[in-house]
Amino acid sequence: MRSKCGHEFVEAAIVLPVLILTILSLILLMIFFFSCLQEQAAIHEEMLSYAAKSDKLFQIYRENAETSKQSRGIVNSMLHKEIVSRIYVINEADLIRAGDFLDFGQP
Repeated sequence: MRSKCGHEFVEAAIVLPVLILTILSLILLMIFFFSCLQEQAAIHEEMLSYAAKSDKLFQIYRENAETSKQSRGIVNSMLHKEIVSRIYVINEADLIRAGDFLDFGQP
């Protein structure tokens, strides 16, 4: 009969590198999505501060940003995402004052 002592080592030598590369790829992908989330949060804060300072009655404010990350290693690829954000600026106080001058058919 043949000895089966090395069977587990051969299987581990095949599976372990694939498993390690998969885990490292997932970590790099999570880092990319985290940087996208940080960029989107920064844009959101900027848009909210713009909306708070705006004196327009009604305005749609748009902001675009891009996030890119070069992944290195066995597979070189560029991860890229374009972030498009939009906020509606409505000044309620001026809208109420403007409504006082308009007649909406109320008796």
